[in-house]
Amino acid sequence: MFDFGGKKEGFFPSVGLKVTGACRLKCPFCCEPDREQEEYSSQRLIEIIDILRKNGTSRLCFTGGDPLLYPSLLELLKHSHSIGFKNLLLTSDGVLLKKKYAEIIKFVEAVRFSVHGIEKAHDSVVGEAGAFAAIDEMIDVITASGCPCYVTTVISASNVDQIYDIASWCFSKKVKHYYLFGMMKSGRGDRFLNTYGEVSSENIGIVIESLKSMYSPSDMKVIYYDYQKKSECILVYGDGRIVIDPYPDAPSFQAEIGNLISQSVLEIMTKFNSDPENLKGYNAHLEVIPS
Repeated sequence: MFDFGGKKEGFFPSVGLKVTGACRLKCPFCCEPDREQEEYSSQRLIEIIDILRKNGTSRLCFTGGDPLLYPSLLELLKHSHSIGFKNLLLTSDGVLLKKKYAEIIKFVEAVRFSVHGIEKAHDSVVGEAGAFAAIDEMIDVITASGCPCYVTTVISASNVDQIYDIASWCFSKKVKHYYLFGMMKSGRGDRFLNTYGEVSSENIGIVIESLKSMYSPSDMKVIYYDYQKKSECILVYGDGRIVIDPYPDAPSFQAEIGNLISQSVLEIMTKFNSDPENLKGYNAHLEVIPS
């Protein structure tokens, strides 16, 4: 069903594990629908990690909220790394990463930061003075260790004119992949769009094509997710729920397709395949992410 890195898989090869909804930052367009989500024990999350590995998942994205705020993150990274996962840490908090870097980096294959402006422009978006400087410093440290760094920018009416400057900064920092995300309507996204308006698809297209002409894939790969296609990401929560994200038809922009703990893989995949657009969206996701 899925082709990932030249290997055929019948279950999701790349999954996001949502370990917490907590985050110190205050992005006004944050797509997280549940900041108060329950945090589960490391034993429960290790159970989920083992189920995923048994069924063929090989790439695990630790996400939240901010995964660095989950108390037992190191235990999860160690375990998943020991059973063969490629771990990707999704974080926008360079301040926290600076404190925890030494203990976790050996169990991580890549780190992805969220950057929404240059210097004070980014700090203003996330509501944290010094946030950009911390990311700038940590990218140098992580890259020097041999671990690749990726950067994500959510395209908004407030930063579309800064995208070229952010891309130039990414290139100077030897960032391997620069992801540009369309605005998601989940969480605070819908309110942000109603307040500030939406960047037209035509303008976004011009930006994306210009960046791709400026940077070759060997220098820095520029990747765009419009987040309108169904099921570009597969997420798992600590209670075993497995959801597709985005699912624009659902009120929360997510749709549950089963539970890894209480249901079989066959039941989950049957629900996933009930909408052909799910398969199309997820396969498009796999085509552009590093395997």
